[in-house]
Amino acid sequence: MNHVRRALAAITSLALTAVLSTLGTSPATASPFGRAHPKGHCTPAAPGSVARAQGAAWTCVEADPRADLSGPSFAPVDPKDALTLCKDKGTDRVVSNRHAYCTRMPVRYVLLNNKDKQIGEAHILVWAAGGLDSYSGEWTESIVGIPIDMDHGVDGVDLAVNASCSGMCSVVAPAWSGAHVVLDASGDLVQGTITYRSTVAAKTDISHINITYTLDGAALGATGVPGYDSTVFDGPTVRCDATIGDKNPIPGCIVMGHMPNVTFSRAKYHGAAVAYEWAQKKLTGKFGDADHPLSRYIDPLDPDADKRRALTCDRAPDAFPRGATGVPNDSCDEYPFARSFQGGNPGTQCIDITPRQVGGVWDISGVTVDRGTPPNAPCIRAHVDKDDNTRAGGELGRAVQADRIVDSEWYQVIITP
Repeated sequence: MNHVRRALAAITSLALTAVLSTLGTSPATASPFGRAHPKGHCTPAAPGSVARAQGAAWTCVEADPRADLSGPSFAPVDPKDALTLCKDKGTDRVVSNRHAYCTRMPVRYVLLNNKDKQIGEAHILVWAAGGLDSYSGEWTESIVGIPIDMDHGVDGVDLAVNASCSGMCSVVAPAWSGAHVVLDASGDLVQGTITYRSTVAAKTDISHINITYTLDGAALGATGVPGYDSTVFDGPTVRCDATIGDKNPIPGCIVMGHMPNVTFSRAKYHGAAVAYEWAQKKLTGKFGDADHPLSRYIDPLDPDADKRRALTCDRAPDAFPRGATGVPNDSCDEYPFARSFQGGNPGTQCIDITPRQVGGVWDISGVTVDRGTPPNAPCIRAHVDKDDNTRAGGELGRAVQADRIVDSEWYQVIITP
């Protein structure tokens, strides 16, 4: 019988431990009044603490679903960095573009008495704004803690921000070197940084990195030692790679979820830009516009796309007739690009066009069709000044690096005045 009693006692103890763990507490952190609190992210007010003397039994931290994520009007905004994204009036916790992001983390602090009655409350907002480097696998976030409001039961709160990242990534150091900082009712901001480093290096390295933040803290005077309660927020997904660069791969990172683009100005690239625009607007395929993006393509047997370009421009029976329409320094400018999955078509299938400047303006109204007419043609070949053609090709190469357009990734071609 004694064995049975001991077994039942052990089972009861294990069950209690499991229940307390599920509720976010453990036997070691049970209430100073002898019972477990029904909510997670709560810690007993420390014996001898100011808050305990004022009747607080628990200090709790949780995500605040009601907060204005853009923060108060006095919060800093630097138009030159990622903090600008933080001021978005939307409800997205993570606001981003391809090169920067802001994770917005609203936090609510609560003091409860021994009957679970709230006796104090405070709200803060934490921003983690990072600008990624297209030419480096390392980047630094700005961490900003913003006090929003505190009632008479809370004079201030403390805060520590830690981050972790998955994949080929490590956190160099937490904000404020892991220390807790104080935000009080005066409304003063606290600022720090977190630095991340990706180890991508080899030409084949591509790593998808998820960032997660843990915010620790408590109302001032509620605890005797740091550690406190915590709440967790998911940040952006970042992609770092070392695949860009024909000979010497350059590590760099972007934020996932945003289509890259290549932009050509008509005023700068003249006939080349007009040719791409004409193809987008006149051909059924609308190659490169927002709804019909191109896909970067690298043939391992033809990495410079010389053979694909020759197939479009130089092969019989319809080799490109350079100089036939009177364009000085004439060259064959193919579109879609030979380095895209949609390019590299036989020239006999293409429509030949000549873009011309009319009244000092480069526009598709000045384009003449020289050979072929079907709108469902898969390509165009344009009579374009060779210097303009070469410079447009250089712009494509720069965009591939600046926007980190990896093999098989979709991208948009944008034409501007």
